Amino acid sequence: MAITLTYKNELGEVKMKGSGQDSFFKITAIEGLGLVSREYNAAVYSGYDGQETLSSRATARSITIALEALGKNAAESVRDALGVFSQSGMLYIKSDNLDRRIYCNQVQIPDVTRVLRGQIATFAVQFVCDSPFFEDSIDTVLPLYKRTKLLAVPFSLPAKLGEIVLGGEIEIKGMVSVEPIITIYYPVALEGAESIILTNETTGKSVQLDYAPKNDDMVTIDIKNRKIISSVSGNIINNLSTDTFLGDFVLVRGVNVISVNVGDVTAGFTIECKHNNLYSEAVIV
Repeated sequence: MAITLTYKNELGEVKMKGSGQDSFFKITAIEGLGLVSREYNAAVYSGYDGQETLSSRATARSITIALEALGKNAAESVRDALGVFSQSGMLYIKSDNLDRRIYCNQVQIPDVTRVLRGQIATFAVQFVCDSPFFEDSIDTVLPLYKRTKLLAVPFSLPAKLGEIVLGGEIEIKGMVSVEPIITIYYPVALEGAESIILTNETTGKSVQLDYAPKNDDMVTIDIKNRKIISSVSGNIINNLSTDTFLGDFVLVRGVNVISVNVGDVTAGFTIECKHNNLYSEAVIV
């Protein structure tokens, strides 16, 4: 089993590997990496065969891993691992053709079984994930507005004075629509409110922020959590235009064409979009 699992949180990390690989914690079995389980609501009508499915929802995911601890200091190493497992964290899954992660909200561990005193022990770990979808192991960050100065000294003409990134294309490879995080950086204050309009031309939905920034102001538009936070002014969600609904601004599967309309911005002003693909499985083949 050419697979490496790494569980990380603020207490540390535990690395687990499949057979044939050098690791203190050996994976002997694993379940729960398949397709998302769904719960269905159906109606049955008198005089009609079968049923009518009315709705469905994805349910929480449980991942169960059977582990074998091998080594002279097995007891101490297992205690350290149990300490890390005692808190929620991120589980990273890596194989030859797959590199994903999933957040684990709960961890359940029954008693550890001693096979050989102080040297061999076995136990199982069950991770419960409120969101059943896997992500890429790292986020993708793309610039939507950036002005780059290209002219160097000395220079000769003809020469490009600079480049401007204004909008772009974002490809979503997962099976589920994604709610991104938009970061806007204002290097200097502006006297009046300026409008920043981001439009997903693929879906026709947009976000408009009317805001008078302060010096060195970082604004984060968190679509998933329905928040807009300024590093200087705090909560500025009331600065959204009246026809903006954060929940509508999603990145759908395939290519999303994003356009940007900015007001009177200054040098150093940037806009970035951070997202992560969502997958229904992390099957190791």
